[in-house]
Amino acid sequence: METESIITEVRTMLERMGCGDEVEEITAHQGATNRVSVRVRGDARMLIGERGANLAALEHILRKIVQKKHGADAHFTLDINEYRMRRLEDLKQDVKSAAKEVRLYGRPVPLRPMTSFERRIVHLLLEEYPDIITESSGIEPERKVVIKPFL
Repeated sequence: METESIITEVRTMLERMGCGDEVEEITAHQGATNRVSVRVRGDARMLIGERGANLAALEHILRKIVQKKHGADAHFTLDINEYRMRRLEDLKQDVKSAAKEVRLYGRPVPLRPMTSFERRIVHLLLEEYPDIITESSGIEPERKVVIKPFL
C-alpha cells in the first residue's frame, strides 16, 4: 500500500468532515514491517476526543475505506498532534511506577482502564520482570491491567 494513497484518503476524509482548514500537515512514514505511520499536525483536538475515542474511530473508518478502495489490507496507524506517542510515554511511566510499588509493598496495583493495544503494551513491558505478573480484568470499556507480585 502506497503512503501517498493513504495520505490522500486521510486528507479527503478530514476535508469532508470540515476539518481541512485546521490541518497544517499530513505526513506518512513506512516502517520496516510495511506498517505506515500517518501523522496529522494542526488544530484538530476534537478529532482526538476523550481518551482518544474519536481518533480510534477515525482510524477504523479510514482503514475500511482504504481496504474497500484499494482492495488490500491497510496496515497503518493514525496519530494526531503526537497524541498516541505522548500517551504511550505516559503509559510507560505509569507502568514503571506501578511495578516499583508492587515490588516495594508486595500487593497488586490496578492500572487505569485502557484499550486492548495499551493493555498489550503493559503485558509486553513487564514480561521481562520475573517477580511480577500481569492480568487483565473487567469488562470493556473499563477493562484494566492489574500488576501483581509473582508468589
